[in-house]
Order: sequence, then structure tokens, then C-alpha cells
Amino acid sequence: MKKSLTLSVILLALLLVGCATNSNSQKESTYYQDLSSDNKTSVKFTFKINQDDTEDNTADPVYVVSANIKNSTNKNIKFDRSKFICVLPSNKLLSNKSGILTVKSGKSKNISQLFEKMPEQGTLGGGYIEYLNSDNKLAYTNFVKNVARSSNLTDKRLVNANKDVNANSRFESDSSDGSSDTNTSNSKSLTESQARKILGKWADSNGISSFSGSTLDELTGTEDDNNGWHFTAKDGTFWLVLPNGKIALSGQ
Repeated sequence: MKKSLTLSVILLALLLVGCATNSNSQKESTYYQDLSSDNKTSVKFTFKINQDDTEDNTADPVYVVSANIKNSTNKNIKFDRSKFICVLPSNKLLSNKSGILTVKSGKSKNISQLFEKMPEQGTLGGGYIEYLNSDNKLAYTNFVKNVARSSNLTDKRLVNANKDVNANSRFESDSSDGSSDTNTSNSKSLTESQARKILGKWADSNGISSFSGSTLDELTGTEDDNNGWHFTAKDGTFWLVLPNGKIALSGQ
């Protein structure tokens, strides 16, 4: 009698565990864009850049962007990997991937080389990564130590710097019919914040700690007629950040 009762309890326990496991495995998945705002805040995105030495890095570095998605909701979440978009001031980068990705509740997934041919200028905060459309912004493209996180969406400085960046940015063209030159000549000018960050990175890479006695923040920024930015020190020395991200010094 005792053996029979014990066996029944064991079978019941196994049945309950099996039902729970089966229920979890059959949990329906929800597309990210269909989540509530609260659930979206529980999905964390981390984007990382790596320099791509297979590209021509003679003028400026070119990067690939990979992603990590952490799902802290109680739902399984689906993504169409082709619907990730990197919106920059003058062009878009479209996802290099395809197919459906499911990130289960409480789990993380990586997407390697989600974007290719990211220019260095595109890593300084003047742009954002979105899923499907601008209602689903995932992070600003402000890569600090090669990493940009979804938490930077609340950074007021980045919010202000991106007011003029929108999903109508022209698509990047690889065609050889001259359209690339047209896009460059018609591209939007740098914001002062973007230009100042470019100058700061240039100074760091050249071991420059002072701008003729002024700090980077103390330099006076003035936009010129050619969409570049002059940054002038107290003694009148200036550095010009060109629209293409190049630096010209006083007298050049």
C-alpha cells in the first residue's frame, strides 16, 4: 500500500513537471514592436564596434557593429533580423542579416556583424539604431570604449544632438554611377557637438592634451559657410573640422 502511494506521488510530480516544461516551451513569441512600453524597457541592447581591416582604412577606420539582446521580460520575443537599421545624419546602414531571431524570457542572444561599413564619424553619437522604425529606437550611436548601450537613450546631450537626425536620411549607395559623390555633396552638415567630438578624438590620437592653453570645452565653435566648424582658442589659434570629419589646422 505504501509503495503504491509513493509511486502515485512520484508519477504525479513527474506529470506536473512535464506540463510546466511543456507549457514554457510552447510559450508564444511576441514581436518586439508589439510589446508594451514597459516591456520594451526590460529589453536591453548592447552594440559593439570592431575595426574591419578588410576595408580601406587609409583615411578613416571602418567598423562592423555587433549586437547583444538581453530579454528580462516574461515573454519570448521575436526579431526579424533584416529590420535593424542604423540611421546616420546623411545615410542609413541596413542590417546585414536575415531570418527570425527568438530571444527567450530571461535569456540573451548575440548578432555578429549586424551592420557593416560603419564610418568612424558614425560612431560619435550623431545617429541611432532602431528596429523597424523610429518608434523603436534601441540606442544612440555614441560608442564609448567601442560600446553603445540602450541606456544612452535618456542622455539629454545625445537627445539634443539627434533632433535633426531622422529616418529620411539617404540610403548609403555602393553604386559606381556617381551617386556616392552626390550624396556626399548634399549631406547635412555636422552639428557642433559632433564636430567637437571629432576634434577631441583627433587630439587624443595625436597625444594633444591642450589646444594652445585651452581645453576642448573652452574652444569657441563657429560654423563656416562650407558646413565645417572652426574651434578657436583664447590666443586666436583655430582648428577646422571639415564636413567629412577631417581636421585642418591654422594656416592650412
